Amino acid sequence: MADRHAFPWGKVVLPMVILIGVFFTIASVYSKTGTTSSRADILMIDIPKLSGGEKMPGVPFHHDRHTQNIQEEKRCSTCHLERDRRLVFKFMRFEEGSVEEDMALYHDNCIACHTKIKAAGSPAGPIAGDCRSCHKEMAISKSARQSMSFDKSLHYRHDASATIAPKVPGEADNCSACHHIFDKPLNKIVYAKGQEGSCRYCHKEEKTESGSSMRMAAHTGCVNCHYDLSMNQKTTGPIECQGCHSSEAQKAIKAVATVPRMKRNQPDVTLLAGWMTDTAADAESVANQMNPVPFKHMVHEAANETCRACHHQSLKKCSECHTETGVPDGGRIQLAEAMHSKSSSRSCMGCHSVAQKDANCAGCHATMPERSFVENDCSLCHSIDRSSLGPWPMSPAAKRDLATAAFKSKAAADVKISDEQIPETVVINILEDKYYEAVFPHRQVFKSLASRVADSGMADHFHDRPETLCMGCHHNSPASIKPPKCASCHGATFKQALDGRPGLMGAYHGQCIQCHQVMGIKEPAATDCNKCHKPKANS
Repeated sequence: MADRHAFPWGKVVLPMVILIGVFFTIASVYSKTGTTSSRADILMIDIPKLSGGEKMPGVPFHHDRHTQNIQEEKRCSTCHLERDRRLVFKFMRFEEGSVEEDMALYHDNCIACHTKIKAAGSPAGPIAGDCRSCHKEMAISKSARQSMSFDKSLHYRHDASATIAPKVPGEADNCSACHHIFDKPLNKIVYAKGQEGSCRYCHKEEKTESGSSMRMAAHTGCVNCHYDLSMNQKTTGPIECQGCHSSEAQKAIKAVATVPRMKRNQPDVTLLAGWMTDTAADAESVANQMNPVPFKHMVHEAANETCRACHHQSLKKCSECHTETGVPDGGRIQLAEAMHSKSSSRSCMGCHSVAQKDANCAGCHATMPERSFVENDCSLCHSIDRSSLGPWPMSPAAKRDLATAAFKSKAAADVKISDEQIPETVVINILEDKYYEAVFPHRQVFKSLASRVADSGMADHFHDRPETLCMGCHHNSPASIKPPKCASCHGATFKQALDGRPGLMGAYHGQCIQCHQVMGIKEPAATDCNKCHKPKANS
């Protein structure tokens, strides 16, 4: 008879139960405090590994938690040194050191602070020997940091602030408090009146030879200013990370309803032409050039939150970087490409293409076939007759006056279609064997489309003829108040023609349904056939 041995419950099952319990305990902790939580103040302290040594995981550092809990008298100088009366936003140093130096700097100062706080009987962070409490493979919280946008409203609030004083004595405006350029001969930053531009023109995402990173520049300038004002008991902006970089705080920022226009010597209206500089053009060179474009600079300013929407590298004229043949400063992108590229939101045509996706415009433009570049009518923009130009060189005032006159002339020539010219209804009876005729409220639809774009300056400019709006539906026929019937181009069957044109029923359904979908019109629904077509009793 075989020996029977008792199953080792205590040696196998009990440890298994303990391990399972530990696993679920850890999982519970992470589910409550870890993987699903997010913070706007997480900074990663990630020092390169020592030569020939192993690299520990980076340290996710909760900046605001430290700011709120351990600052001595709430002063940033607890962790940051000062130079020229400004905080340096590196931990306890002015410049990066060697790997060994920076590692020792963090370990010595952080652990010393934690030890001091614990000795006082207060909760604190890890101390010596507790490495994995800081160096984690899996961070307890994930970053919820949102990039901060300094829009026109915020700019105006700073510009109009009586608390922010100009750095240049005697200046009426406080622009010099923030704006500066780097003077190479003097090897320092100085204020240059009339040359103010976006910080991002010099401060890129990463540090360059000519400037610190945008992140470092913003914290050095903005946070230092806020900090200094707060130390003087003055109302100011946020100092903690979440004050700028949490979505909740950004939503709570008070926006100025009507922001006055920023003035930087820019024209209200002008003429655009790469060849039309104040000095280079002459009567002889004009003959072989494109006609200039009248341009409402002020209108485009109002439509964008920042000048960088168009002037992406500097506030220079487009033609200074993008020449007819292309130069290195403009990335070898020619002026024609910079203005007409549909793949760039900074080009004229690219920006207009994006605007056409607006629900009020998409009903027509989404169903219209894409035109090639050569199929577009250049004269819609290049409308200034070259014979009206001169004398040379043309002054900015002369360009302004000519552009203004062109816009006034176009406005005076605009003609509206009267209600009597628009059929009130159109009867569609292609499915009369199964359904009663569909009565299409033609005039109502036209007037609805017209009302949606009534306040659009872009639509007003490019809908250059009264019948242009008709072309949203009558897309390939000649522009006319009385375009041909849809059946003139679309066959009476559902079958596609050899050249890809849908049959008449497909054309009607594709046009109407897609228009309703892209414009957000919920009634009638695409699947509610009986809303348009009343079925016959015997069908």
